Amino acid sequence: MNPRVSVPKIFLRGNKWYVRVQVPKSMQKRLKRKEHWVSLKTSSKAEALQRATAATQQKRREINAVYRRLEDIRETITELTEEQLIALGREEYARHSQAQSDLINDQKQSGLSWAEFVDTRAAAIKGAVAELRANHDTIPMTEIRAHQLMDENQVLFPKNSTAYQQLLKVCADAFIDAKRAELAVLEGYSIHENPNPMFINLATGQPHPFTALSDQLAMPPEPTPSLTALMEKFLNNPTKLRTDKTKKSIRGYLGVVFQILGDDAPVGDITEADCERVRDLIARLPPNFMKLPDADKHTLDELADIAERKKMPKLSPTGVNNYLRWLLTFLAYCHRKGMMDRMPTAYAEIKVADPVRKQDKREAFSNEQLNVIFRSRVYQDQERESSLFWVPLIALWNGMRSNEICQLDVADIKLEENVWGFDVTHISTTGDDDKSVKTSSSIRFVPMHPRLIDFGLLDFHAARPRDAKLFGDITRGVDGYYSTNFSKKVNRYLKGIGAHGPKHKFHSFRHNFRDALRRGRVDREIGKALGGWTGGNTDAFDIYGNGFEVGELSNEIGLVDYPQVDWSKI
Repeated sequence: MNPRVSVPKIFLRGNKWYVRVQVPKSMQKRLKRKEHWVSLKTSSKAEALQRATAATQQKRREINAVYRRLEDIRETITELTEEQLIALGREEYARHSQAQSDLINDQKQSGLSWAEFVDTRAAAIKGAVAELRANHDTIPMTEIRAHQLMDENQVLFPKNSTAYQQLLKVCADAFIDAKRAELAVLEGYSIHENPNPMFINLATGQPHPFTALSDQLAMPPEPTPSLTALMEKFLNNPTKLRTDKTKKSIRGYLGVVFQILGDDAPVGDITEADCERVRDLIARLPPNFMKLPDADKHTLDELADIAERKKMPKLSPTGVNNYLRWLLTFLAYCHRKGMMDRMPTAYAEIKVADPVRKQDKREAFSNEQLNVIFRSRVYQDQERESSLFWVPLIALWNGMRSNEICQLDVADIKLEENVWGFDVTHISTTGDDDKSVKTSSSIRFVPMHPRLIDFGLLDFHAARPRDAKLFGDITRGVDGYYSTNFSKKVNRYLKGIGAHGPKHKFHSFRHNFRDALRRGRVDREIGKALGGWTGGNTDAFDIYGNGFEVGELSNEIGLVDYPQVDWSKI
């Protein structure tokens, strides 16, 4: 996967686009600002995106330069690079050239005729140039200008240094060339003969543009990696198995967090107060806040204000905590990699208290609801070619996750040791890299529950082409997952028959399966193997060995039963 290029986030304010530039924390107290809003001087989003990076870099240089001046931070230089020497020379030449534009005023103030003024001025220039050459480029004027240039550029060149001698020489050269140009103007020429190419573009006859030494020094060193760039390293950590769907979800959470922190914030500067600021702002936002009208034209603060004015419901504690959990997980990764001296806080310190217990958030379907589902139209009409017929049955009797079922190939139903079952794997046999699993524990062979065979699943399987997906009516979502579109379809169906609610969705079948494992007194470790559940902390006992025999798994899954449900319509 190619690393993402970090582009500054832009905001529409009025009819103009802006970029927000954060002031480094170490400078905020002195500069009395936390951020700057920089106009990109356009109402075109495409143009704004093109200008955003350069505008951000320029504002950072300005912030750095102002801070250096306020703190009187001077860089001691003992020898100038060619680029630095040229910058000082061109700055000095520009100062002398500016004086040429005042010749008319100077002549009027002198009270001399133009001819007298020209003669007097020319004599003074020639005298100064001769004095410079006689004194090897060192006269009081050049020394004064050298010190002024050092002050203006917040630098210090020790008197006995090569840099100081270089500065005196370039000040003299700039003075001489500027005065030769002035003489040419006085004598009626547009340019003097043989101008110094350090100062003059020989093709145009115009002075070269330049970047002042102070601006060069104010340029921050190689910028620290953006939070987005660090996130990509975090997501692609080879020690973690994360599906593309999981990565997309994490990017969504952290992308919002980085908007609040500022994507250019050095990760090592993030404090507990910053984490609390993230929590407090996200807690003010409504569900699906990025889908609000013109959401991309507003800051998150503005979206929160809009939501509060309209009295919209706020994100649940779980919703807020999802952002905080991924923030702290990301920071823990950065801390382990040596990018932070210490963790700013712990998840337990900043999470939002949730009055609803985790086990109460999703519930298994009641027996009454299961009867409603399996007596509904799809089963009464025997729509056996539909995924709506089989996927809920497999989820209930075999406890598989929705995407594990939806992505099955026909070849994934196979006979192992005389036991029919499902081969849950990330490897596709249809010639398309279209499968994923949630964790390494998800890869498993699950014996098919005998009731599914009684219901005719093997007959349905036998009628499907061998090189096809098991459920031909399920298409992949835009995120690449087969469960995405099916989940919308099945949850609409469940809602339509009255078996869907805040605590009852398709995933509730998996809760029913877990309850059935307990009722049947299925061995706990075998139950975890059947459901593909991970046990959290893994020790040597979990790692060694090849798992359970297929016969053991088959015997245990046969203990799963739902005796209070009427199966006569299947």
